Amino acid sequence: MSNISVSQIVVVDDEKYICDIIKEALSSFDYNVHTFSNVAEGIEFIKNNQVDLVLTDLVMGEYSGVDVIDVTQENHDDAVVILMTAHPTVEAAIEVLKKGAYDFLVKPFKLDLLRATIKRGLAHQQVIRDNVSLKEQVAFLKVTNASAAEDNKEEFMRLVAQSCKKELSAEAVSLFSIDTKTKKISAKINDCDDNRFLETVSDESVIAKIIKSKSHFPIITKESIEIDGQQLIKTFITQPICSRRELMGVINLIVVNRFDNITSGQLDILMLLSNSAASTFMNFKLYHDLEHSYLQAFSALANAIEARDAYTAGHTSRVCQLAEFIASELGWSSQQLYHLKIGCTLHDIGKIGVPDSILNKQAKLTDKEQLKMNSHPDMGLKIIQGIELFNPAIPYVIAHHEKFDGSGYPNQLAGE
Repeated sequence: MSNISVSQIVVVDDEKYICDIIKEALSSFDYNVHTFSNVAEGIEFIKNNQVDLVLTDLVMGEYSGVDVIDVTQENHDDAVVILMTAHPTVEAAIEVLKKGAYDFLVKPFKLDLLRATIKRGLAHQQVIRDNVSLKEQVAFLKVTNASAAEDNKEEFMRLVAQSCKKELSAEAVSLFSIDTKTKKISAKINDCDDNRFLETVSDESVIAKIIKSKSHFPIITKESIEIDGQQLIKTFITQPICSRRELMGVINLIVVNRFDNITSGQLDILMLLSNSAASTFMNFKLYHDLEHSYLQAFSALANAIEARDAYTAGHTSRVCQLAEFIASELGWSSQQLYHLKIGCTLHDIGKIGVPDSILNKQAKLTDKEQLKMNSHPDMGLKIIQGIELFNPAIPYVIAHHEKFDGSGYPNQLAGE
């Protein structure tokens, strides 16, 4: 991987001694300086290599600094361009600044001024990069936090994948959620622009490698590929999603570009996204563990209540099966089916308040006894309504004895 911490500076000036002076003046700084007295060669270099800052003369025979600005902006969105000229005019300064140049130096200039201008330009570039990333992450965290609050893991994973793809300009992303007990994949999201990369990015074998290595750092591999006659660099990144040294998921990305220019900032963002995913995955796990504990307790209670009633053995199980079958035929989502299953499991929980003498009475119930029996949905509501986990199940607990003709209870709902 290239040294992503070193700024790539290009100097274009048709006077070679100027290029040599500038290169010498910058030699003590942590820059890679590429100088070109042949303007055409300089423009070709800018087209085909990663560039952070360009320092160019304004007038250079058949070329001008404006040509260099145009080529730089076409190939590098956030590159800084500084113009130099020995014949300054207000009009020329306005033109190049309108074109997007960062600053304007008048020859001859002091080398200290040159160094300070370059340093300021690179600092300005970094602020822009950081601000763009910060804005993206603030927006991402707002959306993902809302998704996590709704307990929608699949939607959360989709948002993480989209954000990874955008932040690293990736061609393809796969996000895996891993069951911490079985180490098996529990959910998977793909976001791919080019199907040529789908099989590679969705390769599940990387999970075994991560588990074996016990590494929490990204694994990065690179190879040269050719697409439509153009030589490109394909970068494959595997980022573990870990919480408390426990593997909870993996992000796979494929980035294809000309310049092999994945920055340290982009890798920092990827780490931020993986940490956010790890935290949310852990919250999902804790939430579902708590939900599972509640369901086990209430299922045991429902079974105990059912055991009191000699006439309804297996009733809860049959209601769950029939309701799930009908809802599936109606096209309900997996989330709706899950809430329905909870509701069906709990729908007779209110029978805890019905005396055995009524539950097991062999003769016809009196009006008073029937009224008591009909109150069990309201009793069930009182039992579960204080538990937020079971809010989606409330409609099934309240209205489970309604009839199509409106003769049911408790709300006498009628079909149409």
